[in-house]
Amino acid sequence: MHIIKEAAKALVAKLGFQTNRRIVVFESDDWGAVRVPDSDALAAFENRFPSFRLDHYQSFDGLEKKADVSALSSLLRENAVRFRASAPVFTLNFATANPDFNRCVPGNADVAHFGFEPIDKTYRTYDGDEGVLDFVRLGCGETALHPQLHGREHLNATAWLTDAATDPVVEYACSLRMVGLDDAFYNGIDALNNGNTLIDVHGYLEDAVAIFKRLFGFAPRSFIPPCYVANKECELIAAELGIETIQSSPKRNVPKGNDSYSRRINVFGRSNVPGQCRLIRNVQFEPSRSMFQGKSVDECVDAAFAEIETAFRRRQPAVVCTHRVNYTSRVDERHRAFSLEALDGLLQELATRYPDCEFMTSDELGRAILSGGVIDR
Repeated sequence: MHIIKEAAKALVAKLGFQTNRRIVVFESDDWGAVRVPDSDALAAFENRFPSFRLDHYQSFDGLEKKADVSALSSLLRENAVRFRASAPVFTLNFATANPDFNRCVPGNADVAHFGFEPIDKTYRTYDGDEGVLDFVRLGCGETALHPQLHGREHLNATAWLTDAATDPVVEYACSLRMVGLDDAFYNGIDALNNGNTLIDVHGYLEDAVAIFKRLFGFAPRSFIPPCYVANKECELIAAELGIETIQSSPKRNVPKGNDSYSRRINVFGRSNVPGQCRLIRNVQFEPSRSMFQGKSVDECVDAAFAEIETAFRRRQPAVVCTHRVNYTSRVDERHRAFSLEALDGLLQELATRYPDCEFMTSDELGRAILSGGVIDR
């Protein structure tokens, strides 16, 4: 079965964009989004529901601090001297808003109310300033960090507020200002699910782009839908708003209108929407998950590097999926240290084996593919 799956993946790779150039893109989701406020809130939740099985997101993922983006930036910049063609860079995909807990009213869609706040307000609420945004605004050349779009709030408001009125786990998490702590599919964070009737899709995406432009001073050109959930209508609206590149997984989740999904195979470089490019994440690098599972740094690095080599062998760019949870220390600092050690090891391995590999941001690669600018040298 494994041989058949690998053969199928190789065939799909041949149907899409291919190049002999060794291009590496790091795509990192969830920046700006709240999940667990701090270790005290997590401890309170665990005390109330000791049998609830937490995953690594629910154990480690909290709003990033300035120290977190600074530490990630420093490691990337320190590794720049190892590479001859270009320096490592991360695409940070920002959700531009969060639920305004004071204005959210639980209940079914007939009675619930959802209010949101832009992330600059969230940062001020948490830390009294906009240190993260100030740092990222310094620019890719100084920080090796490049913001792109992950939507407005990373939350299915309808599912979340319905569950908050009926599920004691979600109700208590909500009282602690926590989200994503229930047993529902995707933990109620698939914002562009058709069942999320408390939002207007066009308004959601229009707000997301407008807030992004205000925060960072330029328009996003690439977009990763929360939980990879979006239909063609969403992608058409995104295109109207200037999105050229859709970041995606090998299979995307297309909502069918009844809280279920059809799984569609993605082809690298191809999109449903004319003038858009679809990037496929073909490498998983999630050190915090590895740590949560009891794996070592070396195991984490070896697994990701093997997938990078597979991508190159299939003549594809290596698009690395690595979420914010790996690099934030708000809930627990241990996994950030583990993740940075793993990232340093992965970059060293890349430099040893492929010192001439090229690092790009998501929007940069997408635009190059669309314009024919990625040609073999």
